[in-house]
Amino acid sequence: MLTQQDIERVLGEYVDQFIPAMLRREYHLILVKGGPEYAHLSEQSHFAHIVNGVFGLVQLLKFLIDRGIAVPGLDETALRKALALYTIHDLHKDNQVTLQGKSSFSIPLERLREEYERLGLDEFVQVDEHLMRAANVHKRSSKHGDLLTSADPQAGRLWLWVRIADTLASVETPEEAVASLRGYLADLGPVFAPKSPPGKYALYYHQIKDVRGVLTQLVHQAVAQRLEQECGFFPLLYFATGTLYAGPAQVKVPDHERFIQGVIDGVLGALTQYASDDGAKGAALTGLRKGRYDFEDFVYSFADVSTLLEIARERAGGRGSKGKDVVSDLDKLPGKQGVPEGWDNVETVARHLEMDLDQPDAFLDHWDRARYYLLYVDHVVGRLNPESPLEWLLGAFPVPPEAADHLRGVADAWGRGGFGKYVVPVAYHFLKGPAFADRPAEALPPEQVMDELHRHTLEQLEQLDTRAGREGVVAQLGFRRDLTDYLSEHLYLSLAPEVHLSDDSLAAYSRPKKKGHSGKMCSLCNRQSAFVQDLRTGILDDFGRVFSNRVLPAQEAPAKNRPWCPICHLEFIFRKLRGLGLPGSASYGSSYRIYLYVLPTFSFTPEHLRLFQPLLDHFQNVTNLPVRDYGQDAPGAPRIWLERRALDPYWVEDLM
Repeated sequence: MLTQQDIERVLGEYVDQFIPAMLRREYHLILVKGGPEYAHLSEQSHFAHIVNGVFGLVQLLKFLIDRGIAVPGLDETALRKALALYTIHDLHKDNQVTLQGKSSFSIPLERLREEYERLGLDEFVQVDEHLMRAANVHKRSSKHGDLLTSADPQAGRLWLWVRIADTLASVETPEEAVASLRGYLADLGPVFAPKSPPGKYALYYHQIKDVRGVLTQLVHQAVAQRLEQECGFFPLLYFATGTLYAGPAQVKVPDHERFIQGVIDGVLGALTQYASDDGAKGAALTGLRKGRYDFEDFVYSFADVSTLLEIARERAGGRGSKGKDVVSDLDKLPGKQGVPEGWDNVETVARHLEMDLDQPDAFLDHWDRARYYLLYVDHVVGRLNPESPLEWLLGAFPVPPEAADHLRGVADAWGRGGFGKYVVPVAYHFLKGPAFADRPAEALPPEQVMDELHRHTLEQLEQLDTRAGREGVVAQLGFRRDLTDYLSEHLYLSLAPEVHLSDDSLAAYSRPKKKGHSGKMCSLCNRQSAFVQDLRTGILDDFGRVFSNRVLPAQEAPAKNRPWCPICHLEFIFRKLRGLGLPGSASYGSSYRIYLYVLPTFSFTPEHLRLFQPLLDHFQNVTNLPVRDYGQDAPGAPRIWLERRALDPYWVEDLM
C-alpha cells in the first residue's frame, strides 16, 4: 500500500537525480508543445512537460491516499515505473531520434534503452523496452502490440498512469482538464465513473477570467480554502486563471452570496497578515498625513495599531524644542470659545491641570516628544474606537482625578481645529507618573523614555476593541462592495455556474475623450465602479496625472489625480505589502520602471514552487540602471556603452 511518506521519498529521489539529468540531456531546449508542428498550442519544452506531468501525477496520488481510495497494483514499484516511463514518453518528438516508420510506436527499442540509461533511470527502476515504447503511444491502436509483448503484468495500468500524467501536463485551463481527464480517471476504477450510477468522486474547477496579479492569487487562495472547508475539495492543479479540484460527486452547492462574502473575508483578511512585514510599514508611510498627525483611511485596511504607532514613535524621536510646542498649546487655550472663567493664562491652565511648568530642558524635550506621539495615538484611537478618545486616554494614563475632571471641561475647546491638544497634560502626568518613579524622566535618554511610552500605550491598547472601527473605516473605501460586484461577475464555479454581470460600462468607455477623466471609470483597468477615488501615487508608485488611456494626450491631466477603482487600489496595496513596489529610497519622479511578471501557460503545483523557488526569487529583486553621467568616476550606462561597448558590470551581476 502506497503512503504519503513513500510518495515524498520517491519524488525527492526523482527530483535529485533526474532534474539534473534532463538538463544535461538538454530537454529544456526541445519543444514538445507549440512550434511549427503544434502551432495551435502554447510552447512547452520537453523538460517543463515532464516536470508538469510528474508533479501533477503526484498530486493525484496524494488525493487517492488522502481519501483512502484503493487502486489495484498501486505500490511504490508501480509509482517508480510510472514516473520512469513518463520521463521518456515523448522521445519520439526528439528530432535526433530516427524512427523505423511514420508512427510514434516505431522507435527502435535499442534507442529507448539507450535514452533510459543515459538518464540513469535504470538505477531508479527496471522496465522492459516494450513498455518504454508503449508509453510513447498516446492512443491505443490495433497495430500496437507492445503492451501485449511486455512481460510486466501491470503494463496496461502503467500505460494509463502515463496517459494521466501526460494529460495533466498538457492542459492549459482547468475547464480543459476536467474534460480531458474524465475518461482516464474512469478507467482507474468505479469511484470516478461519470455516469449512472455515479462514482464517489468527480472533478471540479473554479476560474477567474480577469488576471490582476497579487489580488488574483489571493482570490484563488480564498476560493480554494472555502471549497476545501465547505465541499471537501482537494486541489490538484493550479492555473493562472483557476484551480482544478477532485471532490465528492454528490456535493451540496454553497449559497452564492454567502460563498462570495466568505471569499472576500479571506481576501481582506490577508491585508492584515502582512502587518508585521516591512512592506506594511512602507505602505503605511505613503498614507501618513504629517500636518494632521494621522493616516489616510486606506492605511487602516492593512496596518495594525502597533505598526502605525511605531511610525509615530520614530517621528517623535528626533523632536524636542525645550517645551515650546507644549507651552504654545497651553497659551492658546484661554482664548478659545467655551473655556470656563479662571483659565486666563498659561499659569492658570497649568494650575488647573496640576502641572509645574518650571522643569529642566531635558524634561521639556521629553514632553514635546510625548505630546507629538500622543497626538497620533489620539487620532488612531479616534478612528478605530471613536466613542471617546479622551476617556480612553484618561483611563490609560495616570492623570490625577481632579485634573482629569478639569480636562474634560475644556477638552472640546482644546480639540477644536482637528488636533486633540488635550494630550499635553496626559503626556506630562505620564512623564511624572509611576513609570519613572525609580528614576526621573529627565535623567533618561530620549530613546528610553519614548520606548517606555510606546510600550505602555500598546499594553493599554490591547484592551481596546478596534475591530469594528477598522471595519467601518475599510467599508468607506468600498473594498467589500466592489469586490462583491467584481467576484459576482468574474468568479466561475463549475459546481454552481452562476455569474452576475455588472452594469454595462460600454457607454462610459466609448464616450469621446476629453482632458479630464470620467467620474466612475477606472483609469487603470477601465472598470466602471461607484466607488472610484483619486489614486494615491505613493501606493501606485507612479505619477497621478499621466499614463492614462482615458484622456486626450497632455503633459498631465488637469485638476487632480486620475481615478482608480477599489480593485486596482487593492492590487497595488498588496503589491506594496509584498515588497513588489518601488523601494523606499527610490522616487517614481526620477526613474522609469520595468516590471517582470511570470505567469504559467500550463498548470503548476506546490512542488513547482519548491523546485523553482531559487530561480523565481531573482524576479523579486529590484535593480537599477544608472543613466545620468557623473563624470569619469561615475559614468552612466550610455557612456559606458559608447566607450566600451559594455554594460555596467555591477548591474549585470545584480541582474543575473
